[in-house]
Amino acid sequence: MSDDSPRHPPAPKLQRRSVVMGAALLAGLAPMQALHAAEPLEPDEEALFLPGTARPTEDGRFEVDIHAWIFEREHRWGLNAALARYLGLNLKTLSPAARLRFNQRTALFHAESEEGKLIDVVFEGTPGRVKMPPSGADGRSNLRLVIDAPRASAPQEWLQFHGVTGPGELLHRFRGQALIVPAQGVSIISDIDDTIKRTQVRDRREMLLNTFARSFEAAPRMAAYYRALAQAPGTRFHYLSSSPIQLYPALSDFIRGADFPAGSMHLRESTTGRTLIPGAEDSRAHKLGVIDRLLTEFPQRRFVLVGDSGEADPEIYAQVIRAHPQRIDSIVIRDVTGEDRLSDRYRATFEGIDPALWHILLPDTTVWPVQAGR
Repeated sequence: MSDDSPRHPPAPKLQRRSVVMGAALLAGLAPMQALHAAEPLEPDEEALFLPGTARPTEDGRFEVDIHAWIFEREHRWGLNAALARYLGLNLKTLSPAARLRFNQRTALFHAESEEGKLIDVVFEGTPGRVKMPPSGADGRSNLRLVIDAPRASAPQEWLQFHGVTGPGELLHRFRGQALIVPAQGVSIISDIDDTIKRTQVRDRREMLLNTFARSFEAAPRMAAYYRALAQAPGTRFHYLSSSPIQLYPALSDFIRGADFPAGSMHLRESTTGRTLIPGAEDSRAHKLGVIDRLLTEFPQRRFVLVGDSGEADPEIYAQVIRAHPQRIDSIVIRDVTGEDRLSDRYRATFEGIDPALWHILLPDTTVWPVQAGR
């Protein structure tokens, strides 16, 4: 892989880090402490906020989860070609439109996570700034905090905020939001790939083309189903996927463009190309962890779990309903493998679970199989 950046003099960022290390060493700090001294974002660094959740508290405030990834984009020649080879794709055989799409969707897989970076958060309608913890080696900075309710003339579904760093309000600004989840109501936890978006996860090459080179295609009728479910007061959506956070911008655009209800996003916290495609256990652990956290944070809410038959969603959701039988209203599995309720797989997976609580959404189904919150 070639690098067209000049070797001499060193890049400005390296110069800045050398100055920081030298000053810190004079102050008596150890070399590693000096190297990772927390500092504001540089002009070429960015922050990406994933849409999280906000829980109303008994005293009228909000407990908010903020998840940020701080990174610097890499623009070296050859990175896309190398990633394409790793994925087994030939860029020369792609159309110009597909090649452009590939470049756009893979851009964040080349990004370098930035450690020891500081960013403040300002919520719209509230005074003051909140300091996020310094980013870790993976570029992640996570914070849970309680804020006063913003001044607003009407009830809101989202808390809006922006990230600020540097001496001026306008030096750096990155948008974020948190979904306000009422204490009671129905939460739809939905997988993305092959549940609401055609991905073909079971065919590696088709999965890669559908993820990186083709326009995202909505699964038939799913957006209409979700919009109908969203009409019930207090209903909220939580999109849960093993896709890495680098795909958040594209997935967010897809959900909005395909007219799915907006919701919190819970993607796998992968920030390296080497972990682009997760192992089965990594995917399972990620999904079970997020579901358990949502169940814990919203103890009075009821949940509907929606997934597909392409991977382990049926098995994961069956494990959840066995552990929390009073919290799960229903499980809906979109069929992509040609298995019906009488298959050996489903008989074993849902053995002992009330048949009225789990449903298979077959390709020719035109009606949502269950009324959420019944």
